[in-house]
Amino acid sequence: MRINFLTLFFVGISLFNFAQLSTSPYSSYGLGEKGNIDHAAFTGLGNSNITYFDSTVLNFYNPATYNTLAQGQPIYSLGLSSRVSFYNQGDIKKTNTSAYFEHFAMAFTLKKHFGLAFGLKPYTRKGYSIYDRVKAGSDSVKYSYIGSGNTSQLFLGLSTNLLKYRNSTLSVGANLSYLFGTSTNERQSVLISTATTQIGGIDWNQLHVKSFQYDLGAFYQYELKENHVFTLTATFEPSQKIAATKDEYLFYGAIATPSSYDTLYSNADRKGHLQIASTYNLGFNYLIKLSDARKNHSIRNSTLSVHATYSATDWTKYSSSFDTVSNLLATNKFTFGVQYTPEASFLDNSNQSKFLERVRYRAGYYQYTLPYAIQGKQISDQAVTLGFGFPILSQRSASSINFGFSYGKRGSGVDTDLKEQYLGINFGLSIAPSNADRWFRKRKLD
Repeated sequence: MRINFLTLFFVGISLFNFAQLSTSPYSSYGLGEKGNIDHAAFTGLGNSNITYFDSTVLNFYNPATYNTLAQGQPIYSLGLSSRVSFYNQGDIKKTNTSAYFEHFAMAFTLKKHFGLAFGLKPYTRKGYSIYDRVKAGSDSVKYSYIGSGNTSQLFLGLSTNLLKYRNSTLSVGANLSYLFGTSTNERQSVLISTATTQIGGIDWNQLHVKSFQYDLGAFYQYELKENHVFTLTATFEPSQKIAATKDEYLFYGAIATPSSYDTLYSNADRKGHLQIASTYNLGFNYLIKLSDARKNHSIRNSTLSVHATYSATDWTKYSSSFDTVSNLLATNKFTFGVQYTPEASFLDNSNQSKFLERVRYRAGYYQYTLPYAIQGKQISDQAVTLGFGFPILSQRSASSINFGFSYGKRGSGVDTDLKEQYLGINFGLSIAPSNADRWFRKRKLD
């Protein structure tokens, strides 16, 4: 089983760099769009990701949760996400579809009070195509703005309990990540009168990131009274300098024939850095355990949990040694979600519980602002979400399959500005060994 786990992980690593591009025009800024990559288990909770943890889900958004996994049952987690976006501005309408691997990760507990996790996940994504025409005397100039690329995080995380006494638990954790990736921006300008030959100028630049980054997490859990559990959570990504290099070129020639380009300017391997804005997240989770008798005199153990988070990023502090960054705005995000599980003890009551009673039912809502503005109006994003978690009852393992759905819209609220409506579909798979194949288990020989 252990060899199979590692094989799954490295297969995931090899596939990860495929289909990681964004299709949003808002990704044209800086390294691209950060976040907005949904985990299937948290989507249904309105993306309240730092507040959710149990033995069946690996939560790398809050590194303090790694030691909450079941003893001897490591979790291998895989996520895939897709989004269909419908853009509308005046009479112009466009539909874009994106699909990508959301993460590959693995985690397990050590010595009762420690948890370890490692994996690969996206950090930023860039992918856009924007076109414009400007009148120039008796002619017109067509401008094309094209971007692509992504930055990924290879992370290693550790968590431990600082306090575990009676009804209280205090846990802290940290992720150390290696950021790497490349993003490309290209601007073309062509006179309409040269439509046949497409003679024009090309401004091309490419940014390479290779740097370390870290983030911190914590949670405090207190059992208020029997069957009532309250949890406070927090994560923090400090402002950090990210090492980078940039290649810049200015060409002139036939746009469709790169071999014909004349190089007007070049500056390769220019070293510098990006100053990443700090982000903090605060949240809470209130869990109620319910019990009721079945017709066969057995007890059904239901749970209802409420989740909410608040996040803030001060994008005004973002800077780049390569360019002058301006007009980025501070952002905030609010999420809310609920989860109901008819039979939480499905492993112990697998014979009495029905399939629909084992499912985790989730619903939520989120609203947040983006660091961009159109004509002084900041862009906002809001959506309703729905999710389902299906346990895999195979030899009493903690494996599960999760689906998350979101329907939302983005825009400034002005009818004449660019608007986006989107439908997100997310899939997650968590694989754990069976009860008989637990790790770190002391076995006795007869």
